[in-house]
Amino acid sequence: MTVFAGHYGSIELKRIGGPFKLDLEIRAQDISSSRKRFAFSTKEGEDIPWATITTGDRVRIATTDNRGLPFRFFTNAANSQYIDDPGASVGPLEFFANVDTMGAIRMYRNFADAIANPNARYLAVPLSKTAGDAPWPVTVTLLPGAYNTLGRVEGFTISTDRESIDITSLGDRYRGVSASAISGSGTVDCLFEFKNVTGKEIPAALADLIQKVEIGSQFEGKFYLLAPSSNPPRGYTAIESAYYQVRAMITKSALTVQSDAIVECSFDFVTTGQFLFKTGDSPVEITTEADVNIGNESTLDELGTLLEIN
Repeated sequence: MTVFAGHYGSIELKRIGGPFKLDLEIRAQDISSSRKRFAFSTKEGEDIPWATITTGDRVRIATTDNRGLPFRFFTNAANSQYIDDPGASVGPLEFFANVDTMGAIRMYRNFADAIANPNARYLAVPLSKTAGDAPWPVTVTLLPGAYNTLGRVEGFTISTDRESIDITSLGDRYRGVSASAISGSGTVDCLFEFKNVTGKEIPAALADLIQKVEIGSQFEGKFYLLAPSSNPPRGYTAIESAYYQVRAMITKSALTVQSDAIVECSFDFVTTGQFLFKTGDSPVEITTEADVNIGNESTLDELGTLLEIN
């Protein structure tokens, strides 16, 4: 018996950053303490390439400067308590970034606040500095985030191919073929959306990925044919699922604009490593000894904030 389960599909997207560390600097003129934002520059004093860091990215910055980082660190989400000796830390600081249209960054403690930009609940804010201060050398790394549901998805396709190697020898009457590497590719079709009001990943995030020249446009994704649901199709349980789990790279971004239709977009990708097709019951979420869920981490508390005070 065939069970129609097409309406239960979805995509979960995970930003994975990249293996590269960027050697940058923060200049006094790149800091706006009143607006709680700052920017990075190259060591030549130029702006970093657009989309190197985008809204929702999980970022780590560190410095070897004995002045520490030029920020005031808050110890709670209400921003009512902070470290008494601001800027004394030379250890790394991790945060979720909100990036405005000028490329300026605000630092939040969770993904939802970073994309909503509530002008509150900061993890840290830049301190006021004078124009004569020497730049702060920093090392910037993009870290893996959490799986978040991709919104406005209309559909997706995934195809897998196995290369064949011709092993025919001279004199053979029939062609011989041996299996070789397996690869995958696919397409995601969405309605375009660039303002995040739901806490989900948005199609614009995929458009941003392809512009990450310095970091790379890789991501991890779960492409559900059937996702766990409290209202599963007949004959299925709430914890059953079928999905592809892939690590992939965006290779093409296309937008379609028509006068009589909603703006649509599509994204092509190719796999960059192992990908799996999984079916059956979803596994129980793994937790730490402190009973912190690490199966769907979305805050710095769950991901593990790395912050040294002394």
